[in-house]
Amino acid sequence: MLSALGAAAVAQESGEEVFVYNVGERNYLTGEGVEFGGFLFPSLYINSTGSALEPGASAEDFATSEHDPQNEWGVQAVHLHLDLNFNDVVTGSVSGFGHQGPDHVWEAELEEAYLQWHLNKVVTIGGGQFINAFGFQSDLHLHDWFFMNQNLINSRMVKEGELISQGGEILLHTPGSGLLTFGFGGIRSHAHEHAHDEEEHEEEGKEHEEEEHEGEEDHHDEHEREHFEIDEAGFQSWAFTSDYRFRLPFDDSLVGSASLGVGENGFGRNSTIYGAGLRKVWNGHDHGHGGPDFCSGAVMLQSEVIGRTVDAFLEDGDEVTFDDYGFSNSLHYGLSDRTTLSLRHDWVSEVELAELNDRHRLSAAFTAFVDPEQRVRARIQYDYTIDDTVGSEHVAWFQIQLQWGGTGGSHAGHGH
Repeated sequence: MLSALGAAAVAQESGEEVFVYNVGERNYLTGEGVEFGGFLFPSLYINSTGSALEPGASAEDFATSEHDPQNEWGVQAVHLHLDLNFNDVVTGSVSGFGHQGPDHVWEAELEEAYLQWHLNKVVTIGGGQFINAFGFQSDLHLHDWFFMNQNLINSRMVKEGELISQGGEILLHTPGSGLLTFGFGGIRSHAHEHAHDEEEHEEEGKEHEEEEHEGEEDHHDEHEREHFEIDEAGFQSWAFTSDYRFRLPFDDSLVGSASLGVGENGFGRNSTIYGAGLRKVWNGHDHGHGGPDFCSGAVMLQSEVIGRTVDAFLEDGDEVTFDDYGFSNSLHYGLSDRTTLSLRHDWVSEVELAELNDRHRLSAAFTAFVDPEQRVRARIQYDYTIDDTVGSEHVAWFQIQLQWGGTGGSHAGHGH
């Protein structure tokens, strides 16, 4: 009875709320009601994606994060969640992510594995490996996204959209359904970063051998080939983050967010990231799942701004500080109880040091549940990208999502 928007909106609003299980009949075909031992609740999501590209273009050209489609067709994601609930006092989750990277090479990684202790109705403490809360988008899993690809601001400034810490977090429930979250710990690298590091080590070994045979002149040539790596601007070693989501006292359908993070980047210096957002819902309904669910005629307007200040080193060792920033605006309309139309405008600023131009992206998406139990979701999306380097490019996407376990439809399929 609800559109695709509800899943993401529920996950955003509930933050790290206790998973609620309603006792009922088990259906092993769809996974609804399946649990083990009364405390383990599994769910599985599979996303397959295809594309229509301009001649000479590839899907990898448009990917800004490892969770974006990497191939013209293939499996974009396989997400397995094991949610834990021990008497509503100790809860947690273990989730794994697999996908086909470039050239359909499979990659897999442990995404989250954490426990939380709910001390009372106000304070929750947790620890393990978890996705940091930072605005509306950052802690959403791929199957809860409004679009098939990550927002540009999150991809560039929030560790490809997923800032995963290995450490601890404190959650404070404030009056008026607010949630203040502090996260701290070491930063986990993404799977493709490990592969990139291995390639760099191999190249360094080869270059070292060449230096031994070719002398100082080749060493000078190697230095000339170095360039500024924008990826090093992100958190690499440790980070402390804070995120506050709250309802406005004069309008409970208006939700705000404010976020701040500081940590050590790949240059061995500090990066500071900051963000703010607003979300307004018209004709939405609260079905008791922690936030608005979207039905026919519902409208949501969401806007986020993220920026950062980065302390870095140039090739010659000189210190430098630069800023980059951007925004993501989106509008969503419930055409019916099962279908949603979404529009988005992304923009990220120029970074002259890294030879990055500012980039605009306009997106339109149509999302629909195609089965009565709302466990099969279809989405078509059009992107128009404007970048001075590549000019203007068009791409169309098609995606099918299959869900097993959890609750079908726009409710949160699994709980935090």
